[in-house]
Amino acid sequence: MANTEEKYQALLKDLHELATYLHGRGDKTLALSQQFSVNAEKDPGNRAFDLNQARMLDYQHHIWHEIGSKVEQLLKLYERQ
Repeated sequence: MANTEEKYQALLKDLHELATYLHGRGDKTLALSQQFSVNAEKDPGNRAFDLNQARMLDYQHHIWHEIGSKVEQLLKLYERQ
């Protein structure tokens, strides 16, 4: 059975992985947003839809990174202790 320190270190490792995952999701969402922006320029018939999708995905991009940054702040706080 793992002691308290081992559990704590495992939690910190999991939080690092979570932060990496969240930032990765943000990056993927930004790339998709940019694809919709490009499509909006190419296809005037779907321009409104593509621009709305790009706007929504850009917002999600910021949210993913904001949550990832909060996890990183928590990690810095607890790794100093």
